[in-house]
Parts: sequence; structure tokens; C-alpha cells
Amino acid sequence: MENPTILRKQQELAFLQQAQQQGFALIETDFIETLTWTQLSPDDLKQMTERSMWQSDDHVYALRNDFTDQLMRYYSIYQREHSMLAYSGPIARHQNVALQLGLECYEPTIQTVQHAYQFFKSYIETTLQESLDYAVIGHFELIELLLGTQAKNPALLQLLGQRNISALKAQLGVSHPLIQLLSTPTDTQLAQLHTLFPQDHKILQSLSRWETFLHQQGVAHIHLDITPQPPRSYYKGTFIKTYLSSGKVLSGGDYKGTLEGFGLGLTLNTKEATE
Repeated sequence: MENPTILRKQQELAFLQQAQQQGFALIETDFIETLTWTQLSPDDLKQMTERSMWQSDDHVYALRNDFTDQLMRYYSIYQREHSMLAYSGPIARHQNVALQLGLECYEPTIQTVQHAYQFFKSYIETTLQESLDYAVIGHFELIELLLGTQAKNPALLQLLGQRNISALKAQLGVSHPLIQLLSTPTDTQLAQLHTLFPQDHKILQSLSRWETFLHQQGVAHIHLDITPQPPRSYYKGTFIKTYLSSGKVLSGGDYKGTLEGFGLGLTLNTKEATE
């Protein structure tokens, strides 16, 4: 049996080599980030509980917990030379360290985004020898479409996060679009969504485009995720999670902050940060 450490290194190297062959520029960044208290954003402050951080004088040091976030910070200082990047390296969340592989596409076309996904699919099937099982897609602005002016109501968002349909019915009524969606199996919610809103709405168009594309890639089962809050404020578009046969998750989505782009990442392994 092959040593798992050697196998993981081989898989990481294969990813970088194949990504470069497909036109992605390779980038390597420091595992330890240097932050400044006065420049921490609301997103940074919300991440404090999951990050491994320490302070020295006026600086805050933290182990990288998100490549997309780190690269947005990096390119707010340095000039960006490439529109398609590939990376690999450790991330640390909640005292656990994981090896992550990923792609970033800046100001991408639909074709660029689909190319990134197809590359990852090929890598998963040929190098990892795994298959794509099912996908979960959603849109971070969908909740605003469903709830309108009530989308900022913390009580409703809490009930939605709890999937408390009975309480939501009492608040919104049984005929409300959100209730109709939640009362439908997740793998038919996309079809249900099309009966509730105009077909040319940008959110529906984006979700439909992903649904069609995923079917073309052989992903038969697609579920809708109604997520009240994005993990970071700059995530504003469509997000996708594809579950592999092993349970690994290929996840990504659109974002627009200091940079506009699409990111896609896969975690290969997890180990305790103290090891």
C-alpha cells in the first residue's frame, strides 16, 4: 500500500502540473498572514473565532484560512498579472489544518468558469479516481428575491436557518414563495422556482445555466440551497458544492469585492493543527 503522505504530495503536484497545462498561472503565498488591527474589515472580525491568530506589537498574525480572501488582500497591494490562477497549500480553520487545491478566475466569462469546473472534474476522475455524486447550488441574493424587504429581518433569517417551516408559515402565510419552495423536495426546488418568478430574472438565469451545465457534465442530481447569509460579504452571486463519491466537496462561487471573480476549491485531507 502506498504511503498516504507520498500519495497526497503526488496528487498535489499533479494538480499544479495539470492546471498549468490548462492555462492557469501558479501562485504561492505565505501560510502566515500579517494583518493590521486598524485595517481589519467586518469580515475579518467575524472570522476571529475560526482563525488561529496571535499578536505582536501593532500587528496581528494569522494562519491562512481562506485562499480567496488572502488573494483579494494580496492584490489590493500588488498588481495582478494573470486572470486565471491555481494554488495549493494548507489552510487552518477551527484548529484543524487541511490541504486545499483551488482555482481563481478574475473577471471571468461564462466559458472561463465552465473551463475551470471541467478541469477540476477531469482531475478528480483521472488523478483522484473519484466520481461526482451530486451537486447543491444556490444564489446569495436569492433570499432577497424571496423575501423582499423582509430579507434583513433577523427573526425570519433565524427561522430559515433552523428550517422551522411551521413558524415561517405563521409569519409569511402558506402561499408565500419561500414556503412553497421549502415545502418542495430540494431536488425539485429549481423547477418550482421557475413557476414563481420570471424566467429572465438574472438569478434564475444563472441557476438554470449551472443546472444545464452540470447535467452536461454527468451530474444527475442537483439540489437547491436557500442560504440566508453568505460566509463573507463579498460573495454576491451563485455558489456551488459538488459532492464526490468519497464525501469530499468541490465548492466555489462568484464574488465581488476589491476583485470580481469566481473561485473553486477542493480539500484533500484534514489533520489536527497541533500535530
